[in-house]
Amino acid sequence: MGPKIEFISTVEALNEIEECKPKPAKHFIPKWFKDIPNDIEHTVKICPSFPDYFSRGYIVPMWTDLEINIDKETKSWSWNTPPHTFKVEYHSDPQFIDHTKASFKGIEGQGVFKFLSPWKVITPPGWSVLQLPLFYHFENNFSVLPGVIDTDIHHEINQQVMYHGDGNLIKINRGDPLVLYIPYKRSEKLDLVTRFQTEKDKKLFTYKDYRFRTTFMGKGLYRRMQRERDKSV
Repeated sequence: MGPKIEFISTVEALNEIEECKPKPAKHFIPKWFKDIPNDIEHTVKICPSFPDYFSRGYIVPMWTDLEINIDKETKSWSWNTPPHTFKVEYHSDPQFIDHTKASFKGIEGQGVFKFLSPWKVITPPGWSVLQLPLFYHFENNFSVLPGVIDTDIHHEINQQVMYHGDGNLIKINRGDPLVLYIPYKRSEKLDLVTRFQTEKDKKLFTYKDYRFRTTFMGKGLYRRMQRERDKSV
């Protein structure tokens, strides 16, 4: 059995509620993407980078109905959940917001909440997780701030959530996708090299370009190349 990532609930019975359980990201592919008609040519649906991105990592959904708000005038903040089993804190503005005009997708952030996650994460020695917002879900009222957590030694994944709701009360429903975690092995680092192409590079690029441009099956060639690569590893 290979390396594994464990999401461990610290709240009794939470792991029995299916819509609250962390799952592979492929279970949360955005509806707009799935709804693109298959009979339309040259859409993002046939671009391998999109489905490959949607299948990377694990998504933690919201574990309870939650309301958050920041008053633009008084800068007071508030939150509410049905039971107070779950908690939310606030990162004071001098910690982050005062030092930058923070925004996500062009929408200015008003402040940063800290969601105290009921999930802990354990990864094998040498593995960390990259915390990312769900960009392609196009949520305009809040965004999880990106970061890295060495989950082989530190297991809390409390999310820093930037509010950009323009003073409105924001509701996040139980089961809504909240944040993406992509595990990676820290020891596998690449040395950076920048250079001008060589004759060998030119031949490689020309060969790859020729493979794509000389077949009617070009849109399936990338997948075929992936399968060939995986067989040789």
